[in-house]
Amino acid sequence: MAFFHYKAIGEDGQQQTGSMESDSLDTAVSAIRERGLFVLEINESSSAFTDVEQQKRRLKDKLSAALPIMARDRAMLFRQLSMMLQTGLTLLQALQVCRQETAKIAFAKIIDKLMQDIEGGTSLSVALSRHPKLFNSVTVQMIESAEASGELDTVMKRLSTDIERRLEQMITMISALFYPIFVFLIAVVVSLFLVYGVIPKFATFIELKGGTLPASTQFLMDFSKAAIRWLPWIIAGTIGTVVLIIVTYRSPNGRLKIDRFLLDIPVIGGILTYAGMTRLGFTLSILLQSGLPLIESLRVAAGSMSNHAIRKRLVESREKIMQGDSLSSSLIDIIIPPTFPQVVAVGEQTGNLGEVLDDLGQYYDDRLQRRISWLSAVTEPVLIIVVGSMVGFVYYSFFMAALNMSTI
Repeated sequence: MAFFHYKAIGEDGQQQTGSMESDSLDTAVSAIRERGLFVLEINESSSAFTDVEQQKRRLKDKLSAALPIMARDRAMLFRQLSMMLQTGLTLLQALQVCRQETAKIAFAKIIDKLMQDIEGGTSLSVALSRHPKLFNSVTVQMIESAEASGELDTVMKRLSTDIERRLEQMITMISALFYPIFVFLIAVVVSLFLVYGVIPKFATFIELKGGTLPASTQFLMDFSKAAIRWLPWIIAGTIGTVVLIIVTYRSPNGRLKIDRFLLDIPVIGGILTYAGMTRLGFTLSILLQSGLPLIESLRVAAGSMSNHAIRKRLVESREKIMQGDSLSSSLIDIIIPPTFPQVVAVGEQTGNLGEVLDDLGQYYDDRLQRRISWLSAVTEPVLIIVVGSMVGFVYYSFFMAALNMSTI
C-alpha cells in the first residue's frame, strides 16, 4: 500500500486536495473518480502527508504523529463526524475531513481503511467491526442501529459523550489514587531499605560492642536476619503467587471466582460495584435510546462489563427476560445494589426506561466519585502514620541501643 496526494475538481467547480492510501495509482484514480471528482494531479508518496503539510505541521504534531490511538481520538472522531453530518456532508466527505485533521499516522491509516470499505459498498458499522481493538461491540451495535433508523449523527454524538465520560472517570480515579499509591510505594521502599540495608549494618556494629540489647532492638535485628535468610524463598513465593493469580485469572472459571471475590472486599468491592452499575446504566441507556431492543442491548451491555461476575448476572438476566420476566425482577441479585432494580421498575412502568437508566448511571457515577474521594482522603493520613510509625520505631530502637552501649 502507498499514499497518493491529489488535486481534483468537484462537480461544483471547486478545486480540492487530499490524500489516500491505495494499492496502485490506477486504483487511487478510480476511487477518486467514484467520488465525482476530476483528477488534475496525483503523486505517489511514502508519507500520509504532503511536503507542504509536513512543513506546516507544528513540532507537537510531529511528535504526536507516532503516538498510539487513544480513547480521546475516538471521541473526537465521532464528535467531528456528528457535527459534519448535521451540516449536510456525506459520510465519505466527513471522513475525508477527519482524515486531514488527525495528526496521528496510525489513526489516519484506520480512517483510510474505513473510507475504502465504505467506497466498496460496506456499511460503516461493518467497517468499524473490522477494527475490534478500537471499536468495541457497543459502538458497532449502536452505529448499526443508527444506520437503520437514520439517526447516525445523533448516535455518534452520544458515543463521543460516553467515551469522554468514561475517560474523565478514569482520569479522576487515577488522580485521586495517585498520592496514596505513591506513599504506599515509598513505604515499601523504605521498609526494604531498612530491613536489608540499615539494620544489618547496625546489627553488626552492635554485636561487636556486646552487651544486652533492648527488646525492640533485638526484635529488629532478629527480623532483619530472618528476612535476609529467607530472602530467596520470599522472592520465589512472591513470583509463584503472582504467576498463580495470572494463570487463574486467564481461565474463565478462575476469573469469574476472582471477580466475584473482589466484589466482597470492603471498600474495593463498593468501588467496583459502583463502577459496574455506572457502566451498565449508561450503556443500556445509550443502546435503548439508539433503538436497539432490550434483549440485544443486554447482550451488548454484558459484553462491555469488565467484571465477569456482573457479566454473568446480566447474561442470566437476559435469559430470564426471554422467559417472560421483566428487566427489574431479572436484575435482583446479591451483587446488584437494590436501588438499581427498584428504579428500573419505575422506568418500566412509566415507559421512560432509557432516561431512567441514564439517571441511574449518573447516580452511581456520583457515588463512585465520592467513594474514591473518601478513600483517597482516608488512605493518605493512614499511610503517613504507618510510614512515620515504622521509621519512628526503628529510630527509637537504635537510640535505645546506642544509649545502652554508652552506659557499658
